[in-house]
Amino acid sequence: MILDQNAHCKDGLRGETAVREIEIRGQGHSPVRADLRKASSGADRALIVVCHGFLGYKRWGFFPYLSDRLAGAGFDVLTISFSLNGIDEATGLFDRPEEFARNTVSAEIADLRSVLAFVRSGALDREGVRGEALGLFGHSRGAAVALLAAGECREARSIVTWSTLGRLDRYTARRKAAWKKEGALVFNDPRAREPLRLDYSYYEDIDARREIFDIPRAAAALSIPHLMVHGERDAAVTPRETRTLLAGPRKGAARLEIVRGAGHTFNVAHPMRRPTSALERAVGLSAEWFVRTLVTERKER
Repeated sequence: MILDQNAHCKDGLRGETAVREIEIRGQGHSPVRADLRKASSGADRALIVVCHGFLGYKRWGFFPYLSDRLAGAGFDVLTISFSLNGIDEATGLFDRPEEFARNTVSAEIADLRSVLAFVRSGALDREGVRGEALGLFGHSRGAAVALLAAGECREARSIVTWSTLGRLDRYTARRKAAWKKEGALVFNDPRAREPLRLDYSYYEDIDARREIFDIPRAAAALSIPHLMVHGERDAAVTPRETRTLLAGPRKGAARLEIVRGAGHTFNVAHPMRRPTSALERAVGLSAEWFVRTLVTERKER
């Protein structure tokens, strides 16, 4: 099914919710792929856009389950894969490592802007998806991307972030010097047939935009309600880091929920065989937040 000249959809089924896959053409050569789930009922539905983190994609681990649960709570859900994640959507394997290598935070923000512009254009109207009021969701680096883009999205009414970064420059001086000298960070991942590379341009992008990419400042400037959910035992991004987003005054309401015993991915591995208790807690908090801020309070205004 062709939505417009920039998007192609096909039917599928993920779990209990019908999924329609969309390709959204942005500024880059590769499209942003998205899974659209529609709420089963409700004439005045809000849309939630879901962003994955580093090494993720829209069908990694808990994202299908999370998206199904949000759709079940009465929302249309657009779960995206950033265009340069380098992953084969069918297998979950890294089959385009050269794209992964040249990915940047700026590229992912541009992807999210393209998605929001696509929704704003009315391309999903024939699907019954309006997007006049929407929520944003992000995990880990995707949380940073969602936060940095939220302030310029006039349709955004609420945001939920999991395992939220407090900073993007997470590297020691020694690591950065070696990175610059070698031209790339090289590391292994079980879903890659060969070591993955992350070009030094990734760090250059962060370094050149430190003021723009100031996550605590971006969070403080938000006028929309913001829920942060964090694992108590997250070693990759500690809860202390998320607390920096609450250190100063904020324009909008904000709340931090710590999930006991949970790690960075809420004790979920890929592929996810069953939801963990930590994930259930995080999903429940998020669905309740979106219902209150996108539905209940909207009706009361």
